[in-house]
Amino acid sequence: MSEFKIHHHVSELFSLLGIQSDAAEKYTETLSESVQRFISTQVSASSAVRILAENAPNPQAFLSKYDELKSRNVRDLDPLVVFLSGLVEDESVRKVVEGSSKLRLQEDGVTLANVPSIVSDIERAAETKLSRDQLNELRDRLLRESQVMHTPSEALQSVERGEKRPLCLGPPIPSWLKNRPYLSLDFVKLENRQEIGALGDVSSTSQEHQLIEDVLSVMMGIEGRYITVQLPTKHYDSPEFTVDPSVEPSLSTLVSRILPLCGYYSQLIRFVENKSCYHHGLVNQALSAAITNLIKDYMLLVTQLEEQHQHWALTLHKLYFYVEKTMAVMDMLACVTRVISKSEAHGGAVLSILHDRTVSLTGCGQLQDVMVFLTQSAAVPYMNILAKWLYRGIINDPYNEFMVVDRESGSEENEDEDLADDYWEKRYTIIPQNIPTFLQVHANVILRTGKYLNVIRQSDHSVVCPHQEELVYSVRDRSYAEVIERTYNFASKRLLELLMKEKDLMGRLRSVKHYFLLDQGDFVVQLMSLCEDELSKNIDDVVPTRLESLLELALRTSAANSDFYKDDIECDLQPITLMTQMLRILSIETEDEREYYPQEERLQLTGLQGFSLGYRVTWPVSLVLDRKTIACYQMIFRHLFYCKHVEKLLCRVWVSNKVAKSFPLSASRTYTAAFALRQRMLNFIQNIEYYMMFEVIERNWQNFINKMQKFKI
Repeated sequence: MSEFKIHHHVSELFSLLGIQSDAAEKYTETLSESVQRFISTQVSASSAVRILAENAPNPQAFLSKYDELKSRNVRDLDPLVVFLSGLVEDESVRKVVEGSSKLRLQEDGVTLANVPSIVSDIERAAETKLSRDQLNELRDRLLRESQVMHTPSEALQSVERGEKRPLCLGPPIPSWLKNRPYLSLDFVKLENRQEIGALGDVSSTSQEHQLIEDVLSVMMGIEGRYITVQLPTKHYDSPEFTVDPSVEPSLSTLVSRILPLCGYYSQLIRFVENKSCYHHGLVNQALSAAITNLIKDYMLLVTQLEEQHQHWALTLHKLYFYVEKTMAVMDMLACVTRVISKSEAHGGAVLSILHDRTVSLTGCGQLQDVMVFLTQSAAVPYMNILAKWLYRGIINDPYNEFMVVDRESGSEENEDEDLADDYWEKRYTIIPQNIPTFLQVHANVILRTGKYLNVIRQSDHSVVCPHQEELVYSVRDRSYAEVIERTYNFASKRLLELLMKEKDLMGRLRSVKHYFLLDQGDFVVQLMSLCEDELSKNIDDVVPTRLESLLELALRTSAANSDFYKDDIECDLQPITLMTQMLRILSIETEDEREYYPQEERLQLTGLQGFSLGYRVTWPVSLVLDRKTIACYQMIFRHLFYCKHVEKLLCRVWVSNKVAKSFPLSASRTYTAAFALRQRMLNFIQNIEYYMMFEVIERNWQNFINKMQKFKI
């Protein structure tokens, strides 16, 4: 981040906190040093959590909230904790923030004492279904505490009307899926349960036999006669099982060891049935399909156990022995699906959770193999989207799962003509939460590769990437990293060839230098001579069409007539001065520069003060010569052009002073001081023009040309 951007953010932070201070420069320097120090050192998040817990009013509540956010796999949680711990340790910053916050709360009519109660009511309201009267009461309390006028939002009005937020992605889910509970493979709670006697009244052998039947039924999502099920309140939690208390303790203990496996099965079935819906995305659907394949193996195990039980060859000890290894796998799957459901992960975030869990299981053998299988299966649709983006520059992401999002999907025929400068900067952007952790280091390369291919595809539809390989996730073999690098090299080389050879980028840049950097001397002289009368008027009285005609005449009657791109030059009148334009770009708001800012009323500018050149650039050269770049050239041109104007005025004074040659010697001596001052001014303006144009601009231009010649197409 540049120093000016840090300065701008510091100024905005001061205004939001209500701090009236002009020490933004000091804080900008401090932040710049802190950024470098934070990058170069690894700060422990655990120590930051400990510092915040020690300074929190309720350390236990803070730690529980942190653990909850950590379990939901919230991104950038540890950097935020480290940042907050730094604020807490800095006594001066903490006092300023606390004082400003209390002052602003008091101005709004809210005190720190009643904020926790309001927040707790809101949290309880989010977990319960409020009636209309309760919503009105909660809203009235918020308005009363804040003492501000408020109009109910559309979201609150929809809640009051009992409306639900519609799901926009995918076709609608048919209602019969919810109206038919027996379509689910999970536990179905029966309303009229048949009363049975206590199991403890029979012999231990019969108890074990009946418990095995119930356990096998519960393992398949069917409630037993002596093992009851209590469904969880949250869909990602495990159900609770209760064994008939009259059963012998030894048998009950064995059953209680097996019952967690039934809970894991219930969690997985609920996850599969929930995430198989369209709006959860292709990654969740692929993961659900992979888990379904594992559940088939699990059901096969249950079938084999049931066959042994029918032949009276199965005991509870054998049953526990047979399912012990499966229980570890199911436990791992249940933990992963619980994190995904709790964090509402989607697309690349799901792959990040799976990859992190896979890496953490290094050396665990079978468990890691299962996680690799799940991650590979879930990554297939994501890798297909990635391959299409890397090989063709096309995003086919119907459920917004990919790391790159297309902000605008207009027709390509209309894109070639009128492209804004920020178009290709803002159209394709990266969504951080959708970046899988194993692709984090390649995110910017992936973004640029697709953008380059998209540009090439608009100019040449026949271009095909020669290095098309199937992208497959792997923990050990990072072959996709090599594929990404090869496709990036191809796209960048092909785009460079398109710009340099077919679109003549260097010719465009030389043309820009001729006009904006005053490389064509006779063109500047012609332009100033022809446009002097028109530019001496007020900027509101200048006729743009007349300026365009004079500019074209200057181009046709000077050495610029041989330039192939001279027709792309146009006139541009800026409504602000050059100083104001630069200050707006830099966003400097300090006392030293405040005097340069204009007042609210419109400045009385002349045409000369607002005159600049414009340049029409066609696609795809506008990727290089965008509006920001042209604006920089315009500022240089305005400065050089005004210096040339001052030099011309001084030369005109010198011509008028030649009449002093006819004066007597005694009379001409009285003008000696004025003539010397005029000559010093003329020497100064000519020397500063020489320094800017030859010592600075020309030297940097030659360095630029030397660097460009090193690139081989």
